[in-house]
Amino acid sequence: MIKEIGRLDEKEEKEFRHKIEKTLEIFDESPKKGEKKFEEFASCKNYFGRILIAETAANSPQKDKVAKIAKSLLDSKNYAKRATALFFFYNYFMDKPEEMVEIVSNYYHSIKWEAENIMDHFWKEYPDLMKANMMKWIESKDEKKRSLSFHGLENISQKDPHFVMEFIEKIIDDESIEVQKKITHTIIQIARARPAEVYPYLKEWLKDSDNKRIKTIWVSMKKLANSLRSAGGKDKNSDFVVLTKDTIKDWRHSKNRKISTMGEKLNQIIQNR
Repeated sequence: MIKEIGRLDEKEEKEFRHKIEKTLEIFDESPKKGEKKFEEFASCKNYFGRILIAETAANSPQKDKVAKIAKSLLDSKNYAKRATALFFFYNYFMDKPEEMVEIVSNYYHSIKWEAENIMDHFWKEYPDLMKANMMKWIESKDEKKRSLSFHGLENISQKDPHFVMEFIEKIIDDESIEVQKKITHTIIQIARARPAEVYPYLKEWLKDSDNKRIKTIWVSMKKLANSLRSAGGKDKNSDFVVLTKDTIKDWRHSKNRKISTMGEKLNQIIQNR
């Protein structure tokens, strides 16, 4: 096989791909032997090797035969086999992304790292598909699934900031710490890119907030306010810096005590530079 860790150089990749293709040809002579050999390859410990195996198999003449095996490997006790199978279907269903979303929906808990990579890519490439499906995911009873729905969400923040904020609004009071971390991370990322759209939502959410929601918004705003302290040169006049300062000033003078209190606390941060 190949080394366990690290990217493959051009020669290693070429040689490994050739071995994979030869292994796949066994399916044409003996399906059972081909299945056994493919499973051996699927247990590859090298992350990049698994990607190469999956990609080569999904684009081979034997892809439909491999698909039957890969389906069973998704439930394997061996992580490498599960990961190879997931990447296989990622390539196999390249023109049917809705099929891949369904697979990730069923196996995200057992192939976490690869599932996150696919989610990140899908938010970039299939935003409409993800919008429809992730709105369902955030209603899941499983906090890990709700958390995963956020992975890559910031990829659409520039084009559709209002969707991102409305998405967060539906789940902002989630009880899960893991989900709360995703919420604050996403707020921070999108606020830096589209502050004019983000801050009005945060202000509105503060009006009738409980302590938990206040904490969520505070964690995000504190991070954003602290980032102003390191802003220098051209960054001092960026939209993010100017609008964040204006927002804090506006919040300080709000008649709503929850908003004004946070505005004062944030002002202390930016004044203590």
